Amino acid sequence: MAYIWINPVTDNMYEPETLNEFLCQHGYKRFQTSGDWLNIVKQKYRVAVEQATHPVMDMRCPRIKQLLDELGVTSDVISPGIAPILIHCGQEAGQREDLENEEKIITTPCQALAEMGNALDLKNTRFVSWNRFVESIGSEPMGIAPKESPIPPGFFDELGLKTVSVTGEEEIRNYFENYEPGDVRLVEMLFCKNGCHNGDGIRKCKS
Repeated sequence: MAYIWINPVTDNMYEPETLNEFLCQHGYKRFQTSGDWLNIVKQKYRVAVEQATHPVMDMRCPRIKQLLDELGVTSDVISPGIAPILIHCGQEAGQREDLENEEKIITTPCQALAEMGNALDLKNTRFVSWNRFVESIGSEPMGIAPKESPIPPGFFDELGLKTVSVTGEEEIRNYFENYEPGDVRLVEMLFCKNGCHNGDGIRKCKS
């Protein structure tokens, strides 16, 4: 029996009973994390903005750093070393004493997050996109392709900071071509248009 953590995008694609039965049939048992990582990460950004002298860049998506480097957006901005929410969940799983000697799989909505997680080399913990997970099994449960992200643009709105939100590679590129921060304190960015439900690790479900 291996233990598996299901990312929120994948979780929203299936009825709980359908997904749990599918996992059990293939030798996997779901587990949950206990940390309130969504709000912890949000507050980390609040602190980063409060301490910053320049606009803070949203680094929740691993592909954003690569894109900003390519665009030459390196001066007069702050790129905080705040890990994505999913990575925090994986780190918690890797450190849990009750699962210390158990095989653990962390599913991701994209390959970039899987690669970022595996680079940490956490004990008995493997990150894999949902696409690749079901491909390795050779079957998938009946579900519905997600139409929106469980964590959509607007993640930072409740912080009350002057925030610009841009999603999708083209929109991000266009924004930084004529970048003038003005009074912007935080730039929210998601590489996949409108959110992680459009990640390359999420497949169209059978229905």
